[in-house]
Amino acid sequence: MNKKIISAALLTSVVGIVVWLLVQSYQTLQHKKEIETKMQQLPTISLRGLDSTAVTLTQKHQPTVLFYFDPHCEHCQHEATELKKQSQAFKNAQLLWLSTERLWVLRSFEKEYALQKTIPSLTIAQISPQDADKQFGFRTVPTVLIYNADGNLAKKYVGETKMEAIIKYLNR
Repeated sequence: MNKKIISAALLTSVVGIVVWLLVQSYQTLQHKKEIETKMQQLPTISLRGLDSTAVTLTQKHQPTVLFYFDPHCEHCQHEATELKKQSQAFKNAQLLWLSTERLWVLRSFEKEYALQKTIPSLTIAQISPQDADKQFGFRTVPTVLIYNADGNLAKKYVGETKMEAIIKYLNR
C-alpha cells in the first residue's frame, strides 16, 4: 500500500511540474510575441535626460536609432568611439542612447565620450527597467533598434554592431 501511495504522489508531482513548466513556457512565448508587436512601431515613452529632466521619445519624421547600452560594457564603449568617428553620417537621424544605469554613471559616460557634444541629434537618457522590458524586450547590451522616418522598425541588431551596418538602414 505504501508503494502505491508513494508512486501516485511521485507521479502527481512529476505531472504537476511538467504542467507548470508548459504554462511558464507558454507565458514567456506570449510575452515575447507581445514585445515583438510593440517594438514594430516607435513608442512614445518618457525617459530621463542627463540633466534629470523628462525626455519624451517620440517620432520626429526622421530615422531614429536606439542604442540600448551599459556604460561599463566594452562593446558599448567601442560603439561610442566608432559613432563619433562617423558622426556626419548620422546628422539627419535622431539618436538615443538608452540605459537603465543611474544618471551619475550616464553623466560620467557622456563626460568621457562627449557624444551629445559631438552629435547634436544625440541624446543619452535613462530608461526605466520596466519600459526597457515591456516596450523593447531589451536583455542584451548593446542592442540597436533602427526605425525609419515613419516610425516602423527597419532593423534590430543584438551585440556589437558596425556603424556601416547601421548607416545602411538610415539611407533606405
